[in-house]
Amino acid sequence: MPVMGSNTAHAGSGLRKVAGRAACAALLGWFSPQSHAGEVAPDPVIARGEQLARSQCSACHLVANDQQLSPLRKQPTPSFYVIAQRPNTSEKSLRHFIATTHWDMKSAPMTMPDQSLTDDQQTAVARYILSLRKR
Repeated sequence: MPVMGSNTAHAGSGLRKVAGRAACAALLGWFSPQSHAGEVAPDPVIARGEQLARSQCSACHLVANDQQLSPLRKQPTPSFYVIAQRPNTSEKSLRHFIATTHWDMKSAPMTMPDQSLTDDQQTAVARYILSLRKR
């Protein structure tokens, strides 16, 4: 008759091995540049651009499908998705628009106010917009 304790000990060590392997695989997956079956980890510049867009641009533009608040402007502004689909939209054109389109707080119709973004921030927002382009 088999001893119960020996089977339990053997099963326990097998479970520990499986759990240890799963933990290693999870850690390797967590720190590798590809997080899920061929899915590339997000570009930190694009992630920063999305963060800036949500904080700086979402009052007037729809910057993401999951944006919690609708833009405040009564006159609609193009969504970032629509801007990304325009054939002439490039990183250079977006950076230029962000850097040079300013509203004087008086004239109508209202144009885009100065967001006072640094060069790196302009690049990040431009790359985020371009990341929304259909492939």
